[in-house]
Amino acid sequence: MKKFLILGLVTVALTACTDVQVPFMSSAKTESSSSTSSSTPVFASLKEQLNGREFVIVTEGFNKKASIGFQGDRVYGFSGINRYFGDYQVSGGKLVFGEFGMSRQGASEEEMTKELQFLDLLKKNKSVKLSGGTLTLISTEGIELVFRDPKAVNTEKNNK
Repeated sequence: MKKFLILGLVTVALTACTDVQVPFMSSAKTESSSSTSSSTPVFASLKEQLNGREFVIVTEGFNKKASIGFQGDRVYGFSGINRYFGDYQVSGGKLVFGEFGMSRQGASEEEMTKELQFLDLLKKNKSVKLSGGTLTLISTEGIELVFRDPKAVNTEKNNK
């Protein structure tokens, strides 16, 4: 039993530390989807613009250190109590996340509820907008999660 547990932990650790980039693939094009082919480069461009950046939440009601970052096809961040990580794609004007892996820190029930709400809103995003150093995700319930790239904010201040 211990061998399986150790093997599982090693597998998770190695998987979390890899930086394998899988090429972004759009869905098969048909004659009726030719009008959407012009939007594919926009989404690919969004993914390129997100790559290597980390954003910190500015929306009230969440841990001020909550964040989301992007590296290749990987997403990562801090959800209020724990670190999370997983895969993502840009599709149909929204971010599509795979299952999240997480660290296992404990906290109060209220903090844990807020953390789960944050992760749920990330997964339920229906649209995404990147404008300069601001990333906005709008959930299916209409709740906006607004994030800012601290590096972009510092760059904007230095340019003034």
